[in-house]
Amino acid sequence: MEIERKFLVKIMPNIDDLESFLYERYFLFRNENVEIRIQKKGEKYEFERKEKENNLSANKQKFEISKEEFDKLKENSKEAIVRESYLLSKNPEISLKIYHGRFEGLKRIEVEFEDEKSAKNFLLPNWFGNEITNTPLGKDSKLLDLTKEEFENLIKQDENKSELSLLRSLALRVI
Repeated sequence: MEIERKFLVKIMPNIDDLESFLYERYFLFRNENVEIRIQKKGEKYEFERKEKENNLSANKQKFEISKEEFDKLKENSKEAIVRESYLLSKNPEISLKIYHGRFEGLKRIEVEFEDEKSAKNFLLPNWFGNEITNTPLGKDSKLLDLTKEEFENLIKQDENKSELSLLRSLALRVI
């Protein structure tokens, strides 16, 4: 079971001393509730099936495959999601995803929890931006449905929301 919330980055954390993993993800099947995908994570190749339980939870089955299997399966996909991943903490597991290629400019924080209660009660650090868990920016499979213009508009909208939020919090400190 995967229980996860996703956020934009308001203030970029220091990642200079952290190791990153490059993900190359391809979707073989996707609908509203089920995703079947393959990914190259560093030098590791995986096949994954993910089924949505609710807005926070999903059942996930994953197993390792060979490079040859990966290369053959990716022929059945149109486009890759390419991103770097940095593990920032382990409990809860917080990772930073920096997207490349068509989705350049997206920086997303993913927080994985042990249970839904922990997810709902999580106190956001001040460097977290807007929550995007159930938006197209929060789901790789939904990103693929966006045109370049739609993606850029969503990024700009969220940047504007983050700037307003930052200005409001600064104004409240002054008052």
